[in-house]
Amino acid sequence: MTGSISVKEGDRVVPIVPMVVRRHPGLAVRGMHVEHHVVEPTEFAERELLQHNLFLYTGPLAQAEIRSPEFSGVRWISPGAMWIMPQGSRHSVRFESRMEGIALAFEPATFDRMVEATDGRATLPVMQSLAASPPKIDHLMRALMYESLDASTDKGIGLECIATAIALAVCQHAKAIPAVEKSGARLAPKQIRAVRAYVEMHLHQQISLADMAAVAGLSSFHFLRSFKGSLGSTPAQYVMDRRMERARYLLKIGNTTVSEIGISVGFEDVSHFSRAFRRVVGVTPSAFRSAVQ
Repeated sequence: MTGSISVKEGDRVVPIVPMVVRRHPGLAVRGMHVEHHVVEPTEFAERELLQHNLFLYTGPLAQAEIRSPEFSGVRWISPGAMWIMPQGSRHSVRFESRMEGIALAFEPATFDRMVEATDGRATLPVMQSLAASPPKIDHLMRALMYESLDASTDKGIGLECIATAIALAVCQHAKAIPAVEKSGARLAPKQIRAVRAYVEMHLHQQISLADMAAVAGLSSFHFLRSFKGSLGSTPAQYVMDRRMERARYLLKIGNTTVSEIGISVGFEDVSHFSRAFRRVVGVTPSAFRSAVQ
Protein backbone atom coordinates (compact mmCIF):
# COMPACT_ATOMS: atom_id res chain seq x y z
CA MET A 1 0.00 0.00 0.00
CA THR A 2 1.28 3.47 -0.86
CA GLY A 3 0.67 6.72 0.96
CA SER A 4 -0.71 8.47 -2.09
CA ILE A 5 -2.60 7.89 -5.31
CA SER A 6 0.04 6.37 -7.55
CA VAL A 7 0.74 5.18 -11.08
CA LYS A 8 3.36 2.99 -12.67
CA GLU A 9 5.48 4.67 -15.35
CA GLY A 10 7.76 2.07 -16.86
CA ASP A 11 9.56 0.52 -13.90
CA ARG A 12 8.85 3.44 -11.55
CA VAL A 13 5.96 4.00 -9.14
CA VAL A 14 5.23 7.71 -8.81
CA PRO A 15 2.40 9.94 -7.50
CA ILE A 16 -0.34 10.39 -10.08
CA VAL A 17 0.31 14.16 -10.13
CA PRO A 18 3.37 16.13 -8.98
CA MET A 19 1.37 18.63 -6.91
CA VAL A 20 -1.11 17.58 -4.22
CA VAL A 21 -2.45 20.62 -2.38
CA ARG A 22 -4.31 18.64 0.27
CA ARG A 23 -4.04 15.03 1.40
CA HIS A 24 -5.53 13.07 4.31
CA PRO A 25 -2.91 10.59 5.58
CA GLY A 26 -5.28 9.15 8.19
CA LEU A 27 -7.41 7.69 5.41
CA ALA A 28 -4.45 6.23 3.53
CA VAL A 29 -3.72 3.77 6.33
CA ARG A 30 -7.27 2.43 5.83
CA GLY A 31 -6.81 1.91 2.09
CA MET A 32 -8.54 5.09 0.91
CA HIS A 33 -7.03 8.27 -0.52
CA VAL A 34 -8.61 11.72 -0.77
CA GLU A 35 -6.45 14.32 -2.50
CA HIS A 36 -6.85 17.76 -4.07
CA HIS A 37 -4.87 17.95 -7.32
CA VAL A 38 -3.57 20.93 -9.25
CA VAL A 39 -1.75 20.28 -12.53
CA GLU A 40 -0.21 23.00 -14.66
CA PRO A 41 -0.20 22.50 -18.46
CA THR A 42 1.99 19.42 -18.97
CA GLU A 43 2.21 16.01 -20.62
CA PHE A 44 2.25 12.62 -18.92
CA ALA A 45 3.66 9.59 -20.71
CA GLU A 46 1.72 6.33 -20.64
CA ARG A 47 0.98 5.26 -17.08
CA GLU A 48 -0.89 2.45 -15.34
CA LEU A 49 -3.28 3.10 -12.45
CA LEU A 50 -2.42 1.24 -9.24
CA GLN A 51 -5.71 2.03 -7.44
CA HIS A 52 -9.37 2.43 -8.38
CA ASN A 53 -9.55 6.17 -8.97
CA LEU A 54 -12.47 8.63 -9.23
CA PHE A 55 -11.70 12.25 -10.09
CA LEU A 56 -14.11 15.22 -10.06
CA TYR A 57 -12.87 18.15 -12.14
CA THR A 58 -13.59 21.48 -10.47
CA GLY A 59 -11.65 23.95 -12.63
CA PRO A 60 -12.79 26.07 -15.60
CA LEU A 61 -13.32 24.70 -19.10
CA ALA A 62 -10.05 23.07 -20.20
CA GLN A 63 -8.65 21.04 -23.06
CA ALA A 64 -6.76 17.75 -22.90
CA GLU A 65 -5.43 15.25 -25.43
CA ILE A 66 -5.98 11.72 -24.10
CA ARG A 67 -4.61 8.45 -25.45
CA SER A 68 -5.87 5.14 -24.06
CA PRO A 69 -7.08 1.74 -25.36
CA GLU A 70 -10.67 3.01 -25.02
CA PHE A 71 -10.30 6.53 -26.44
CA SER A 72 -7.76 8.73 -28.22
CA GLY A 73 -8.32 12.34 -29.15
CA VAL A 74 -8.80 15.87 -27.85
CA ARG A 75 -11.51 16.54 -25.31
CA TRP A 76 -12.88 19.63 -23.66
CA ILE A 77 -13.11 19.07 -19.91
CA SER A 78 -16.04 20.89 -18.33
CA PRO A 79 -16.46 21.80 -14.65
CA GLY A 80 -18.11 18.85 -12.91
CA ALA A 81 -16.71 16.24 -15.30
CA MET A 82 -16.00 12.89 -13.66
CA TRP A 83 -13.22 10.51 -14.63
CA ILE A 84 -13.44 6.85 -13.61
CA MET A 85 -10.11 5.04 -13.83
CA PRO A 86 -10.03 1.43 -12.58
CA GLN A 87 -6.84 -0.14 -11.28
CA GLY A 88 -4.82 -1.51 -14.18
CA SER A 89 -6.17 0.94 -16.77
CA ARG A 90 -3.58 2.76 -18.88
CA HIS A 91 -3.49 6.18 -20.50
CA SER A 92 -1.26 9.05 -21.53
CA VAL A 93 -2.45 12.64 -21.52
CA ARG A 94 -1.41 16.17 -22.44
CA PHE A 95 -3.15 18.95 -20.52
CA GLU A 96 -3.40 22.18 -22.48
CA SER A 97 -4.72 24.11 -19.48
CA ARG A 98 -4.40 24.15 -15.70
CA MET A 99 -6.33 21.24 -14.20
CA GLU A 100 -7.68 20.93 -10.67
CA GLY A 101 -10.11 18.78 -8.78
CA ILE A 102 -10.63 16.20 -6.05
CA ALA A 103 -9.60 12.58 -6.35
CA LEU A 104 -10.82 9.55 -4.41
CA ALA A 105 -8.94 6.29 -4.74
CA PHE A 106 -9.33 2.87 -3.17
CA GLU A 107 -6.58 0.32 -2.77
CA PRO A 108 -7.88 -2.70 -4.74
CA ALA A 109 -7.68 -5.02 -1.71
CA THR A 110 -9.69 -2.54 0.37
CA PHE A 111 -12.38 -2.23 -2.29
CA ASP A 112 -12.47 -6.02 -2.70
CA ARG A 113 -13.06 -6.50 1.03
CA MET A 114 -15.83 -3.91 1.06
CA VAL A 115 -17.65 -5.59 -1.81
CA GLU A 116 -17.09 -9.16 -0.63
CA ALA A 117 -18.35 -8.33 2.86
CA THR A 118 -21.67 -7.42 1.21
CA ASP A 119 -21.79 -10.65 -0.82
CA GLY A 120 -20.88 -8.69 -3.91
CA ARG A 121 -19.28 -9.74 -7.17
CA ALA A 122 -15.83 -9.13 -8.62
CA THR A 123 -14.74 -5.51 -8.29
CA LEU A 124 -12.88 -4.62 -11.48
CA PRO A 125 -15.99 -4.99 -13.67
CA VAL A 126 -17.77 -2.83 -11.07
CA MET A 127 -15.39 0.06 -11.63
CA GLN A 128 -15.40 -0.40 -15.41
CA SER A 129 -19.20 -0.16 -15.50
CA LEU A 130 -19.12 3.61 -14.98
CA ALA A 131 -18.92 5.09 -18.45
CA ALA A 132 -20.38 8.29 -16.98
CA SER A 133 -21.01 9.43 -13.43
CA PRO A 134 -24.53 8.83 -12.08
CA PRO A 135 -26.03 11.87 -10.29
CA LYS A 136 -25.76 10.23 -6.85
CA ILE A 137 -22.03 9.62 -7.23
CA ASP A 138 -21.50 13.14 -8.56
CA HIS A 139 -23.34 14.54 -5.52
CA LEU A 140 -21.29 12.43 -3.11
CA MET A 141 -18.01 13.44 -4.75
CA ARG A 142 -18.93 17.10 -4.26
CA ALA A 143 -19.78 16.38 -0.63
CA LEU A 144 -16.37 14.72 -0.29
CA MET A 145 -14.71 17.84 -1.67
CA TYR A 146 -16.48 20.17 0.77
CA GLU A 147 -15.73 17.89 3.72
CA SER A 148 -12.08 17.69 2.71
CA LEU A 149 -11.76 21.48 2.51
CA ASP A 150 -13.38 22.01 5.91
CA ALA A 151 -10.54 22.93 8.26
CA SER A 152 -12.41 21.45 11.23
CA THR A 153 -12.84 18.00 9.63
CA ASP A 154 -12.73 15.49 12.46
CA LYS A 155 -9.72 13.29 11.74
CA GLY A 156 -11.26 11.66 8.74
CA ILE A 157 -14.40 9.85 9.91
CA GLY A 158 -16.60 12.19 7.87
CA LEU A 159 -14.43 11.61 4.80
CA GLU A 160 -14.42 7.86 5.47
CA CYS A 161 -18.23 7.81 5.65
CA ILE A 162 -18.60 9.71 2.37
CA ALA A 163 -15.94 7.62 0.63
CA THR A 164 -17.66 4.43 1.79
CA ALA A 165 -21.00 5.80 0.57
CA ILE A 166 -19.40 6.46 -2.83
CA ALA A 167 -18.08 2.89 -2.99
CA LEU A 168 -21.54 1.64 -2.01
CA ALA A 169 -23.17 3.80 -4.71
CA VAL A 170 -20.71 2.50 -7.31
CA CYS A 171 -21.59 -1.08 -6.41
CA GLN A 172 -25.33 -0.38 -6.39
CA HIS A 173 -25.10 1.31 -9.80
CA ALA A 174 -23.26 -1.72 -11.18
CA LYS A 175 -25.77 -4.08 -9.50
CA ALA A 176 -22.77 -5.77 -7.93
CA ILE A 177 -24.26 -6.04 -4.43
CA PRO A 178 -27.69 -7.14 -3.20
CA ALA A 179 -30.37 -4.45 -3.26
CA VAL A 180 -31.18 -2.66 0.00
CA GLU A 181 -34.36 -3.90 1.64
CA LYS A 182 -37.31 -1.53 1.11
CA SER A 183 -37.93 -1.39 4.86
CA GLY A 184 -34.37 -0.22 5.41
CA ALA A 185 -31.67 -1.92 7.48
CA ARG A 186 -31.60 -1.36 11.23
CA LEU A 187 -29.16 -2.04 14.04
CA ALA A 188 -30.29 -4.31 16.84
CA PRO A 189 -30.63 -2.71 20.32
CA LYS A 190 -27.57 -4.68 21.48
CA GLN A 191 -25.52 -3.29 18.58
CA ILE A 192 -26.66 0.28 19.30
CA ARG A 193 -25.67 -0.04 22.96
CA ALA A 194 -22.26 -1.43 22.02
CA VAL A 195 -21.55 1.32 19.48
CA ARG A 196 -22.68 4.07 21.86
CA ALA A 197 -20.48 2.70 24.64
CA TYR A 198 -17.50 2.44 22.29
CA VAL A 199 -17.88 6.04 21.14
CA GLU A 200 -18.17 7.37 24.70
CA MET A 201 -15.04 5.46 25.75
CA HIS A 202 -12.99 6.71 22.79
CA LEU A 203 -14.01 10.35 22.35
CA HIS A 204 -10.45 11.38 23.19
CA GLN A 205 -9.10 9.25 20.33
CA GLN A 206 -9.51 8.88 16.60
CA ILE A 207 -12.68 6.94 15.80
CA SER A 208 -13.10 5.41 12.37
CA LEU A 209 -16.13 4.09 10.56
CA ALA A 210 -14.41 0.70 10.32
CA ASP A 211 -13.93 0.63 14.12
CA MET A 212 -17.59 1.40 14.78
CA ALA A 213 -18.70 -1.20 12.23
CA ALA A 214 -16.46 -3.82 13.85
CA VAL A 215 -18.02 -3.14 17.26
CA ALA A 216 -21.44 -3.81 15.72
CA GLY A 217 -20.11 -6.93 13.99
CA LEU A 218 -20.91 -5.58 10.51
CA SER A 219 -19.07 -4.56 7.35
CA SER A 220 -18.63 -0.85 6.77
CA PHE A 221 -21.24 -1.02 3.97
CA HIS A 222 -23.86 -2.71 6.17
CA PHE A 223 -23.12 -0.47 9.13
CA LEU A 224 -23.34 2.75 7.12
CA ARG A 225 -26.68 1.68 5.63
CA SER A 226 -28.07 0.69 9.04
CA PHE A 227 -26.79 3.44 11.32
CA LYS A 228 -28.79 6.44 10.09
CA GLY A 229 -32.05 4.51 10.08
CA SER A 230 -31.40 3.50 13.67
CA LEU A 231 -29.98 6.68 15.22
CA GLY A 232 -31.12 9.40 12.83
CA SER A 233 -27.67 10.65 11.80
CA THR A 234 -24.58 9.46 9.99
CA PRO A 235 -21.80 7.89 12.09
CA ALA A 236 -19.64 10.99 11.55
CA GLN A 237 -22.43 13.33 12.67
CA TYR A 238 -23.09 11.17 15.72
CA VAL A 239 -19.43 11.17 16.80
CA MET A 240 -19.18 14.94 16.32
CA ASP A 241 -22.37 15.50 18.33
CA ARG A 242 -21.01 13.40 21.19
CA ARG A 243 -17.68 15.29 21.11
CA MET A 244 -19.50 18.61 21.26
CA GLU A 245 -21.82 17.47 24.04
CA ARG A 246 -18.82 16.36 26.12
CA ALA A 247 -17.03 19.63 25.36
CA ARG A 248 -20.03 21.72 26.45
CA TYR A 249 -20.21 19.81 29.72
CA LEU A 250 -16.50 20.29 30.43
CA LEU A 251 -16.66 23.99 29.59
CA LYS A 252 -19.49 24.41 32.10
CA ILE A 253 -18.11 22.54 35.10
CA GLY A 254 -14.47 23.46 35.56
CA ASN A 255 -11.39 25.53 34.86
CA THR A 256 -9.79 23.14 32.36
CA THR A 257 -8.32 25.15 29.50
CA VAL A 258 -10.04 25.22 26.13
CA SER A 259 -6.99 23.56 24.59
CA GLU A 260 -7.07 20.69 27.11
CA ILE A 261 -10.79 20.20 26.56
CA GLY A 262 -10.27 20.07 22.79
CA ILE A 263 -7.64 17.36 23.15
CA SER A 264 -9.83 15.42 25.59
CA VAL A 265 -12.63 15.23 23.02
CA GLY A 266 -10.40 14.12 20.16
CA PHE A 267 -9.01 17.24 18.44
CA GLU A 268 -5.34 17.64 17.66
CA ASP A 269 -5.13 21.34 18.51
CA VAL A 270 -7.21 24.21 19.80
CA SER A 271 -7.73 25.81 16.38
CA HIS A 272 -9.41 22.71 14.95
CA PHE A 273 -11.49 22.34 18.11
CA SER A 274 -12.57 25.99 18.08
CA ARG A 275 -13.60 25.89 14.41
CA ALA A 276 -15.59 22.68 14.89
CA PHE A 277 -17.23 23.96 18.08
CA ARG A 278 -18.25 27.24 16.46
CA ARG A 279 -19.66 25.42 13.42
CA VAL A 280 -21.82 23.17 15.62
CA VAL A 281 -22.68 25.42 18.57
CA GLY A 282 -22.56 28.84 16.89
CA VAL A 283 -19.99 30.46 19.19
CA THR A 284 -16.37 29.81 20.15
CA PRO A 285 -15.60 27.63 23.19
CA SER A 286 -14.38 30.67 25.13
CA ALA A 287 -17.55 32.62 24.37
CA PHE A 288 -19.68 29.64 25.38
CA ARG A 289 -17.82 29.33 28.68
CA SER A 290 -18.25 33.02 29.42
CA ALA A 291 -21.98 32.78 28.73
CA VAL A 292 -22.63 29.80 31.02
CA GLN A 293 -20.41 30.68 33.99
